[in-house]
Amino acid sequence: MPLLVKDLMWSAPPVISPDTTLKEAALKMTEVNAGVLPVGGNGKVEGIITDRDIVIRSVSQGQNPALTKVSEVMTRNIHFCRTADSIPSAAETMKKRKVGRLAVMDDKNRFCGILSFGHIFRNDASAAEAAEVILRVADRSHREKQLAVR
Repeated sequence: MPLLVKDLMWSAPPVISPDTTLKEAALKMTEVNAGVLPVGGNGKVEGIITDRDIVIRSVSQGQNPALTKVSEVMTRNIHFCRTADSIPSAAETMKKRKVGRLAVMDDKNRFCGILSFGHIFRNDASAAEAAEVILRVADRSHREKQLAVR
């Protein structure tokens, strides 16, 4: 029986407000030992903020993290998978969408967690499933490098 998203996902991560500053978001990431946090309110997820978003979209542009709001740099177009999806299916979605993380929805279409490539590799994925994910990531990375050379 293949592993499912619900077996490896980060369940119920803390959701931060779009009005949270980037500094506060970074402190929360440190507190929960994560590089991503969902952003939203009133039971809805509007996007995600990653440590990379903070660095690339804000700090490197000269913005002050203590003054810049998460809503100014968060990723709004987030991609989803379901708790009952298989790990290879979720990995295929990551590959197709060119993302390393997926928001997870339960059977009632409610946000309930996050799945990342890191979760897949740090947990008890079978060797076959892990190899399949590695090959998908390598294939994507190889193609991106080839396009960058052109």
